[in-house]
Amino acid sequence: MSAATKLNPQHPFLDRDVILSLANGVTETLQTMAQTVANFEKPFVAKEWQTPCQIAVFLELNADPYHGQVRFHFDSSVARGIIDKMLGPQVEEMKMDEILDGVGEISNIFFGLAKTKLNTIGFKLNMSTPYPCQSADLPAIVGEKTLLIIPFRVEQALCYVELILY
Repeated sequence: MSAATKLNPQHPFLDRDVILSLANGVTETLQTMAQTVANFEKPFVAKEWQTPCQIAVFLELNADPYHGQVRFHFDSSVARGIIDKMLGPQVEEMKMDEILDGVGEISNIFFGLAKTKLNTIGFKLNMSTPYPCQSADLPAIVGEKTLLIIPFRVEQALCYVELILY
């Protein structure tokens, strides 16, 4: 028997359309709002994983009887770059709360776009409001959960989509 982490193929958050909708939400929003390209890489499965990024946005997902959480992880330089492209160059250095507000707003657009795409194909996925925070302040993952990590590059920096399956 393999010790490799396994995914439940019946979990609806692993549905190809769900994953593609999340990825397309990111790529389309970044391209439209910030003229920035996001290139997705090969996903991997983990039981334990710590983000190397400084900034995160998370929200709860629900498609009864399944629950989960999605987290977007950004390098702080990427977050600042996206916000600068959206708002124009800032004269002053942005404060962390301003960066988090900007990342929260753009993430709200990611999720809204993904949810709209999923609703049009009949997939009813309930999502909470996105919560931006510093990665060190993310809520702990309690118990043994399976994680699907999807890396993507923005301006050569690695960022991540993390799906936590409950």
